[in-house]
Amino acid sequence: MLFHKEALDEMKKDYSLVDMHVHTMYSHDSKSPIEWLLKRAKTLGIGLAITDHKRAEGAIEAVRLGKKMGVLVIPGIEIASKENKEILIYFYSAEDLQDYYEKYLKGKSCSSRKPKNGLTKSLTSVRSNLKMNELLELADNYECLKSIPHPYTYLNRSSYMFFAKKKIRPALRRIDAVEVMNSSSRPYMNKRSKGWALRRGLSFTAGSDAHRVSDIGTGVVACRANSVKGVLDSIKGKRNLIIGKEIGPKDAFKCIVYSNKTKRQKDWQSR
Repeated sequence: MLFHKEALDEMKKDYSLVDMHVHTMYSHDSKSPIEWLLKRAKTLGIGLAITDHKRAEGAIEAVRLGKKMGVLVIPGIEIASKENKEILIYFYSAEDLQDYYEKYLKGKSCSSRKPKNGLTKSLTSVRSNLKMNELLELADNYECLKSIPHPYTYLNRSSYMFFAKKKIRPALRRIDAVEVMNSSSRPYMNKRSKGWALRRGLSFTAGSDAHRVSDIGTGVVACRANSVKGVLDSIKGKRNLIIGKEIGPKDAFKCIVYSNKTKRQKDWQSR
């Protein structure tokens, strides 16, 4: 992290640190057991937002287990829209996340065609059959925070140009925050994300985008709050700090290889 351990330990007396972008074994590109993630978070003295790809089970289980272990868990989800652009939605309650998932995402695929191979099947299964405008409009029925993850990133995963389109402006008006520190991204990507968010007057979030247990905590938000509501309200009100650093190029490459290998190994049905 950007601060020395001693400084972080002192900061924890007044602030809660939360990694806002973490994947579990319920994501198509991760194998991380929930209990391992929570144990690591407890050791680090941080909270986690569980944001699996188009899945809610991991976040719901983590909220329940986190209460027993004394780890703050924010229930969230990362969704790829029909246009194949991603959004992070953080819910104030696990019940609302489950309701949103059951009604609009579970068992609904973006394509009726039979996938050609295991990788295509994996990627298709995590894309919603709803467009971005629809996903965000439906989320307005719940108390939640909507954030754009890594708007500047690798290849076609970047979304800053997508959200600049005229027909997507209704969706952009529903956005609360932008992930300006993604530890899996390169420094110039995060710098551009920060400038993009500033120009639009949006709040900042930070997360590791961890697909491995060892990566959590490399990007966090810091808030003077110790509850889900307190943390999300702080981000909405721009009262949070951003702490983190990008992982090195070699480690980033290892993460990409790990994620792609996991995608090929997992045989996901439409969810």
